[in-house]
Amino acid sequence: MKLRTPKVSWAFRNPARTLRHGQQSVVRTHCRNRRATVNMTAFTSRCFPRTIKIPARFRNEPLESLARNRRISARLAHALHASRVRVLGDLHGRRVGDFAWERNCGLITLRELDWLVSVLAKQSSSRNRGTAVSREATAGGMAFAVPKSVRGLRFNELPITNRLANVVRSNGLRTLGNLHGRTPLELLQCKTCGWRTLTEVEQLIERAISGHFDEARMDESRAFAELLTLLEQGIAKLAIRDRQFLLARIHGMTFAEIGRRYGFTRARAHQAVVKALAVLRRTWGPRIPRLLEVVKRRCLSTPSASELTPSLLNQWVADSTKSFRLPRKAQVRLIAALDKSIPSWMD
Repeated sequence: MKLRTPKVSWAFRNPARTLRHGQQSVVRTHCRNRRATVNMTAFTSRCFPRTIKIPARFRNEPLESLARNRRISARLAHALHASRVRVLGDLHGRRVGDFAWERNCGLITLRELDWLVSVLAKQSSSRNRGTAVSREATAGGMAFAVPKSVRGLRFNELPITNRLANVVRSNGLRTLGNLHGRTPLELLQCKTCGWRTLTEVEQLIERAISGHFDEARMDESRAFAELLTLLEQGIAKLAIRDRQFLLARIHGMTFAEIGRRYGFTRARAHQAVVKALAVLRRTWGPRIPRLLEVVKRRCLSTPSASELTPSLLNQWVADSTKSFRLPRKAQVRLIAALDKSIPSWMD
């Protein structure tokens, strides 16, 4: 007689099937949430791999003083307190992404912590180099330090995004010097300001210190060569679509022809070219507008050169050792488009 082996119930092979329907959904949701938490933590660990290095002179500063003086947000202070961080020295040697496990510690909090670490490192390196750092920046806070040499730069002449322009307008800022002594938390009170905007502010100050917007570097004897060099470098920084439209326009195409080539309307092509010209004027701060004024003054002061032509531009840049990619006619059209008060003629 053949013995039959009893069948193993599916309930024993999969215990989750023995649960009721509502309990099964709870188990699935719990597993899904746990999987999402693990994936999110791995993602943040890859995005914030920085190992925290706190300079020796900041390690004994208590966390409570930073929170009390509003140098860090309450959200970051709670996350660090939950991780048993009492002084800044407790952060030394840890990674920024490791704090993603803490409750209520999201991407914004991790960005703030990463920004805090970078600010402390820059303050320490500035002190080691012996450079002049403002009192607000060395007092353990995170205030912006803007040197006196660049405080006169106006925001309407600098290459800033619309997001930063809204923050500047809402805070009543006019020049770069208005940021001196302000803390990031003051700017974060604005609804449209986030840590991405603060990073843009920091990069803008670094470019100003590096001399990218320095008008004193301009030499009027080489104004034409310098202008053409800055324009070609600025065109290379434009977005791909805006660059294509602008190059097509200065090579002699109409807006209708540009729209047909790229599958857009004439109005869309005109809008892209206008936007590209506005961005190009501000790419190097006030340098391109000042150089355009030199070109205009040169044209009006020379009786035999009342209008800018390709042949005349070729004479004025003949002594330059630099080579340019754009032909002379395209350069003249570009200069005339940037400043419509400059008389020009295509010979």
